[in-house]
Amino acid sequence: MPCGDCKGIKTEITVNANKTYSLSSQYLGKEDKPRTFTGTYYFDKAKETITLDAEGDHLKFKIIDDGADGLLKKLDKFGDEEKGGPPARYLLHKVQ
Repeated sequence: MPCGDCKGIKTEITVNANKTYSLSSQYLGKEDKPRTFTGTYYFDKAKETITLDAEGDHLKFKIIDDGADGLLKKLDKFGDEEKGGPPARYLLHKVQ
């Protein structure tokens, strides 16, 4: 993910069927190890978005069906597309 004052933000998220998540976030060049957050999320079926609870700073992600493994795209706090960098930098790819 883009970062205004670092090399980028390494982000990993695990979303579970029971509406829980684990989020790992590390500011590259500023933090030696990632910070981990766990909690619950809300799934908006109509908008196909996931919103994390307060522990996850209410981050929002759009589920994108690319016909293969699917992607998550980080959205801004209003649920709109981020505008702080190239759109592709806000995509999280599924890791197996």
